[in-house]
Amino acid sequence: MHIDDIIKGCKEGNRKCQDALVQKFAPGLLSLCARYTSDRELARDALQECFISAFRFIGQYEGKGSFEGWLRRIAVTSSIALNKKFKQLQFDELTEEAGWEKAEVPDIYDQMNTEDIKKLIQKLPESLYLVFNLYVIEGYQHNEIAGLLGITESTSRSALCKARTKLITILEQNGKVAIALAC
Repeated sequence: MHIDDIIKGCKEGNRKCQDALVQKFAPGLLSLCARYTSDRELARDALQECFISAFRFIGQYEGKGSFEGWLRRIAVTSSIALNKKFKQLQFDELTEEAGWEKAEVPDIYDQMNTEDIKKLIQKLPESLYLVFNLYVIEGYQHNEIAGLLGITESTSRSALCKARTKLITILEQNGKVAIALAC
């Protein structure tokens, strides 16, 4: 069944189409949910919330943009909401300092495979991990991250800077990169 037919059927409340949608997207979305929750069970709960929301609001999906992208945003939002419900995240409330620049991305990232990068960013403290993942991996903007996490945009920007600096430090300690870049 083609994705457009599945979406149309879901909008009509067709159970077979809903099952097809879950079968098609659940594995990838579960992996995404796991990146934003503290354990596998919470990730499964977030996935369930994602599909509940998706089926509730699928009528609002107008076919503009990627349907998978639309689902991914719901999954991220569901995951963060559940994680915040069960776990208090700590962010340093910082304001931007004059002279801060965007951190450059070392060439070493181009030489790493996806699994190595995932392992690397999992070494970050959870608050830095969330901001880094939302900004770099998912493509959220700082105002969106601030809204999702209940922080200010400047806190999001400073957390991203800290995450990048911490990643560079980890790489340097492992002999992977010989330069330290400021944010």
